[in-house]
Amino acid sequence: MSTPIPKTTKRSKPAKGTMHRRLNKVFFVQLVFISIATVGGVIGAAKVVEDVLIKEALIGEAKFFWEHRNKYEDFPLPKTMNLTGYLVYDDDYSMVPEVLTEVTEQYQRIDLNEKRPIVYITEKNNQKLFLIFEEAQVSKLALYFGITPLIIVLLIVYVPAFVSYLFSKRAFSPVLKLVDRLEKANISKSGLDDLKFDDIKKMGHVDVNTLIDSFDAFSHRISTMITRERNFSRYASHELRTPLTVLRGSMDLLRKQNLPEKSQRLINRMQPMIEEMQALIEALLMLSRDEVIEISDHPILVNDILKTTVEDTIRMFEPRSIQLSWQPTHLVQAYLSEQLFAIVVSNLVRNACIYSQDPATLSVKIEGANIIIEDQGKGMNQEQLNRIMEPFYRVDEHGAEKGFGLGLSIVDMICRQCGWTIKFESELGHGTKAILTLDNAEILASNEQ
Repeated sequence: MSTPIPKTTKRSKPAKGTMHRRLNKVFFVQLVFISIATVGGVIGAAKVVEDVLIKEALIGEAKFFWEHRNKYEDFPLPKTMNLTGYLVYDDDYSMVPEVLTEVTEQYQRIDLNEKRPIVYITEKNNQKLFLIFEEAQVSKLALYFGITPLIIVLLIVYVPAFVSYLFSKRAFSPVLKLVDRLEKANISKSGLDDLKFDDIKKMGHVDVNTLIDSFDAFSHRISTMITRERNFSRYASHELRTPLTVLRGSMDLLRKQNLPEKSQRLINRMQPMIEEMQALIEALLMLSRDEVIEISDHPILVNDILKTTVEDTIRMFEPRSIQLSWQPTHLVQAYLSEQLFAIVVSNLVRNACIYSQDPATLSVKIEGANIIIEDQGKGMNQEQLNRIMEPFYRVDEHGAEKGFGLGLSIVDMICRQCGWTIKFESELGHGTKAILTLDNAEILASNEQ
């Protein structure tokens, strides 16, 4: 009993981010840059204005003090909530905060009373005037007066930007719907037939409607080609199966006859070839028709089917001297199509036998999910190794080995359809190693030391 599993066709991933997301991203980035530029401009302007105003105010305050001090010797030092003045005579700092002794610049900040006020120094007639300004209140005022214009500017910028975004989104709406529908479309004949764009065309976007008409014409051509291909597969299936059925029946009748031993050996060699040809045709037709891949509804013991397939394939080359080195490191099971698995293994083993000289030894290993088939044949150089999957390519086109160069192309196609991976390692004159990795294989036992 088998369960049909829909064959999936790998689709290329869509570009990162749909058009709708890109539009939102552009709008968001625009707002972020506008906000940063506006906030930075307001803060920078407030900072510049603050520094200029404070410095100019301190310079004016010092000038005012010295002018009146020349007229009135007892003119008091500045003393307000934000401004405090200290006067030093002949470098006597005993009556001023100690931190003022470390001041080296005319205009700088100092650490005083757990704050960082600004100090401005002027000197006249061996007297130094220290004006200490607590700008905290001024900074708050500057911040408050900066926030109000900031909010107004941001509103003036955000509102038109948002309106532009809405108009842009409305203009792109048909394109966004078209892209979304195409991304979700099932690329098959029925899927293309069910793909309708009438609601999008009603939006009246001329360019989008032209694009839809072109796509409809193109999809109609694709649908026609799919129908033609499936009809060909149906006819080919009938025409190819009929002679094979006749051959199988005739071979069964011959096997029941009392034939000489030599004739019986020939029949025994022909029988598996006919069976394999029929299985190969069924697999090719199934893959070309885009049908389902049937896998068993219970796990298959890979070791058994692998050994049976390898032995049957080697038997086709009798009376050649080909020995099998069976090295199963693990006992493995997997959900797979026995027919397709047998075709892949048979092709790999056949190639190994064809390109090996007697006496030949074929090594088959099972290491976890990896099935390794290794021969001691002619091997291949790197150029040949890169091309072995190409249809109709043969390593030695003028050699005695017969074939059409399709075996490994079929192996590659089946592996891609089933989610398996196949790779080859080879060295000219030292044989070839084929490594088949199954999907979701489960290890039941191991004889590793």
